[in-house]
This record gives sequence, C-alpha cells and structure tokens, in this order.
Amino acid sequence: GIGGTFQYGYNISIINAPASYIQTFMNTTWLERTGVPLESNVILLLWSFTVSAYPLGGLTGAVVAGPMAIVLGRKMSLLLNNVFVIIAATLSGFSRMAKSFEMIMLSRFFTGVNAGVSMNIQPMYLAESAPKKLRGAVALTSASFTALGLVLGQVVGLRELLGGEESWPFLLASNVVPALIQLTALPWFPESPRYLLIDRGDKESCI
Repeated sequence: GIGGTFQYGYNISIINAPASYIQTFMNTTWLERTGVPLESNVILLLWSFTVSAYPLGGLTGAVVAGPMAIVLGRKMSLLLNNVFVIIAATLSGFSRMAKSFEMIMLSRFFTGVNAGVSMNIQPMYLAESAPKKLRGAVALTSASFTALGLVLGQVVGLRELLGGEESWPFLLASNVVPALIQLTALPWFPESPRYLLIDRGDKESCI
C-alpha cells in the first residue's frame, strides 16, 4: 500500500502547501524569459493546468491499468508503476534549477498516471492474494493507505518541514520515497494466484 494508494492520497495533499510559491515561481520564470510579468488571471490559468494535470494523468493510468494487469501481472505492474513517480520526482525536483514551470505540469501528469494505475491494480492484487479469512480486512487497507497519504502529505507540507519557500521542490519530489520503499519490498511478495492460474494458465505456480 505504501507505493500504491498511499501515493494517491499523498500527492493530492502535497500540492496544496506550496501553491503560492509555485505561482510566484511561474511569474518570476516568465519575467526572466520575456521581461514581462504575467497577469494574475494567466497565473491562475497556468496553476489550473498544473492541478488538472494530476486527474488527467489519473484517467490515463486507469485506462492502461487493465491491460497492464493482464499482460505484466499484478505485482510487476505495481513495480513498473513506480517508474512514473521517479520520473515525476526528477522533473519537479529540478524544475526550479531548470527554471521551468512546465516540468511541474509534466511531473503532475506522471504522478497522476501512477495514482491511476495503483488505485486499480493494488486492490486487485490484495483481494486476489489475501487468505480468504482476511480478504475483507486486507482489501480495506487500500482506503486506509489513501487516508494515511492525505494526512502525511499535510504534515510534510508544513512550512517547518518541506512546505517552505526554499524547500517546495523537495516536497514535490518527496513522493519518490514511498516508491523506493515499494521497489525494495514488493519483489519479495508472491504474484497473484488468480493471475497465475487464469491469465497465464500456470496451475503449478498458482498452487
């Protein structure tokens, strides 16, 4: 869950704290490029694009999640899904250094793709892999990790932590940490027995 639905909740939260700083960064960057500051309505429009890129990426991720789960398997899909977060963290982490607010927009899109894939495949993987007696409780952890992500995103976004004017790129890039945790832990987990039996026809591995 830490690299799955946790990311969904976490990435919803972390964009709120540095909103004013990112808008100032957009205006400053544009002023350096053209010598003309942006009007307030244009800044608001660019910020809207930045925020909207996340659900747009989520829609894309939700569409590709089904084929990924069948072709690659549940576990491998979750592992590869972390690539989107690593790309997103790299883009947002270096956006101020590169003086490019477009990198933040692209970063939010890739973050959304990750959320769309994980929101679909993680509950599927848990429901298919959990023992019958624990299946209901295990499936509910998807919602628990989403809530945990929302809370931790708010906490990390405090100005005393990573939500300050100088540290907001690190805040946006901090979603790479859950991805690295999942990349370290998930390879030790088994593949979904349902996938092995029904999609691959591998009865022996399923058993």
